[in-house]
Amino acid sequence: MSSVPTIHGEFRAPPAVDLREVRPAVLYGIDISHHQGTFDLGRTRAEGFDFAFLKATEGSSFVDSRFGANLANARAAGLLTAAYHYQRADSSAASQAGHIINTVPADVPVILDVEDGGGGADLTRDIIGRLLAAGYRSPLLYLPRWYWEQIGSPSLAGLPPLWYSRYASNEGGYASEIYERYRDFYDAQWGGYGGLGVAVLQFTSSATVAGHRPVDANAFRGTREELAGLLSSANPEDDLTPEQAQKLNEIHHELFGPRGPQGQIVGWGTEAGNHTAIGLLVHMFNALLGPRPSRVPGAEHIQVPAVDAIRDTNGVVYQLPAMINAGATGDPQAVAEALRPVVSEVAGPAIRESVTEVFGADDPARTEALVLAISTKLAARQAAPQQIPAQGPPPQAPAQQPPAQ
Repeated sequence: MSSVPTIHGEFRAPPAVDLREVRPAVLYGIDISHHQGTFDLGRTRAEGFDFAFLKATEGSSFVDSRFGANLANARAAGLLTAAYHYQRADSSAASQAGHIINTVPADVPVILDVEDGGGGADLTRDIIGRLLAAGYRSPLLYLPRWYWEQIGSPSLAGLPPLWYSRYASNEGGYASEIYERYRDFYDAQWGGYGGLGVAVLQFTSSATVAGHRPVDANAFRGTREELAGLLSSANPEDDLTPEQAQKLNEIHHELFGPRGPQGQIVGWGTEAGNHTAIGLLVHMFNALLGPRPSRVPGAEHIQVPAVDAIRDTNGVVYQLPAMINAGATGDPQAVAEALRPVVSEVAGPAIRESVTEVFGADDPARTEALVLAISTKLAARQAAPQQIPAQGPPPQAPAQQPPAQ
């Protein structure tokens, strides 16, 4: 059987396909780095490919030696392009974002490649936030399912849609041939995980493209215009201006505080330890309303909110100004009036318990009246002028005798 030309290279004609079966249109693309050496991207476009994802950077210092040439050639060939950055757990978000910004032109979309040694989703969020704040677009996220499960299957909510990798086999061939060979399998791979859907599927690492093999090949289900729209959006679900992205990043920083070297949330340092703003509010709420033993004499076994325990302990302090003012007048009645709330606050529970034991709990109004009366009497007794014992006249100094002659 003779070979036949196709838009994805030349291969021997496969068996006839039932064209009555309608399936989503598929665009094909590649992802390459210096490992493929010099790559004929003009021929790639001529073979019918529509996009190319190009490795640009890794960690905080590595630059792919072919990135500049690959980008220029891909654009000249009419391929839709994006750069990808291999995220490293041993480099901070700030250093990685800065490295990307220093290497990749601002009009090129940036995709984070997060896999073995890449750290967690928090680091990814931090890097993307910094890129958006600098005016970059990050329309996709490469995070394989196996690595997502390895890091604990975290929620990926708020991150870009997935560029997912799943292979039916390692058989080689032309990209369209491989995809069509396992079409039913690949059509089942677009569901996603972590709260994200799949937008681009890397379906083989064994394709033959522009005379090179093996090459990673990718699929996008949709039109070229739809793919261009995806790549031109900072986040397809929430397209922010650079100013809005910067403000959102600032708010996120204020709420969650600085991050650690792996992008993990560290929180703000406080006397109570490190907390995010929300975490600190929860800590304060629990500290104030959490149970504490009552400080009222005789009621220490009762658990009360911390604010009530503080009030019990310091209740007398609240009345000090009134007591001082009353004492300055020298009026026992005024002093008693200032003391009465303090006595009622501190001694009231014990008095109430004793009255209830004697008279029962059937008449709470009478009980409260007795508590008030006893508190008033106690306050008046404490305020009564104290009798100072009378003292005799001071002893007279002996008369001075004239000196002896």
